[in-house]
Amino acid sequence: MARNPSEFVRFVAKHYRLLAVMCRENQRFTSDAEMEAFVRPYLESGSSPGLLVSRMKSLGIVSQTTGDWTPPPFLGRFLAEVEQRHALASPGVVRGWVEKLSGLAKSLDALTVDGAPASADAQLELGAVLDEVTDTIATIAATVGGNCDRIGTEVTRYRTEEDSRRMRFRLTRLIDLHTNYLEPILRLIEVGGEFYGVSEQVVASCDRLAAHALAGAESPISLQAAAVSRGVLWLRRGTLRRAHEANRELGPLCEAAMRESAIARGVNRAIEAIGSGNWERLDLDHQLSVIVAPDGPLLNDRAALTYLLAARSYKDAPPPILGPEEPGSMDVPWTVASLREEVEKVGSVDDVFDWICERVGRDRPDPPAALLHDLVEAASEHLSVVGPETQQYPFARIDVEGRVWVWKGEANA
Repeated sequence: MARNPSEFVRFVAKHYRLLAVMCRENQRFTSDAEMEAFVRPYLESGSSPGLLVSRMKSLGIVSQTTGDWTPPPFLGRFLAEVEQRHALASPGVVRGWVEKLSGLAKSLDALTVDGAPASADAQLELGAVLDEVTDTIATIAATVGGNCDRIGTEVTRYRTEEDSRRMRFRLTRLIDLHTNYLEPILRLIEVGGEFYGVSEQVVASCDRLAAHALAGAESPISLQAAAVSRGVLWLRRGTLRRAHEANRELGPLCEAAMRESAIARGVNRAIEAIGSGNWERLDLDHQLSVIVAPDGPLLNDRAALTYLLAARSYKDAPPPILGPEEPGSMDVPWTVASLREEVEKVGSVDDVFDWICERVGRDRPDPPAALLHDLVEAASEHLSVVGPETQQYPFARIDVEGRVWVWKGEANA
């Protein structure tokens, strides 16, 4: 059934608080009675919950999925984005608080030009100004801190986003936050900015009040001024630190995005110029120019120059002709397989290690010992040890002592 988009938007605007809670809590209703009970607290007196529920169904504010009535996913996403966008305080709001603080600083300076006032009325007025200064500074700090928290949330959502289309949307949102929110606020609260200058005026006035207090007889006003001075410095330092932390998170992402956007724009323009044959637009002679140092050639490395000269003097030549002499032969190394074939041809061997040494050689004991070990593992049924006595086996540089192994053509029982 076709629905009127303007009626849908008007209904959302009129019942925004109800729908925001419904989407935020992901409410699901199994019957009209549950929906009527949920919407009743948000209705004006005299309104009918049944009519409102019927209107929500007809406009598509709630739809039936898997047997339950629930708001469509797009409505929840839309309301969440609206809340997030309007939750951030604009730089103009922060500037308004700073301007208010500037007026309070001027009043404070006028009241403390000669130190703590003597009259009771002036002291009451001074105390009220100090209280309002504290509240204003705390509001500025909370506003900037809230912006920084929400910017951190946006950065986290961007880093955990998997949908490429949503990533581009969130990246555009991050660039907007950095350009239109964070950078103006940083300029406002940075050292040398308006907020810093106004807070310095407040601190100077409070310090002047504390300095005029009599030793051993400090008045409540001077104590309050000293507390305000410490609070202003602490809040200012914390606010600036949080803004810089948010900038460290958001700044590199925005710089990378803007750099990639500039590269993409340049590539598209270059492709467009190449396609249209407009080579003058690329200015390749200037962009890809090769600069030769006046005191030497372009390639001044001696090894590279030698190689290039040798390559230039290369000439094709036929391969060399082999001589009439016979090619040399190479002994094939013994393996346990070839060794077993040889010993099986013999039939029986009284000393297998000595027999292996006669074939492999007696230069080193390692090769024949390794072959004997592999042969024992491969054909243990044909090998056995004879007696408890050991036998000396001489090699070129060492003698090896070991038990005598015997090979029998038939397997051991």
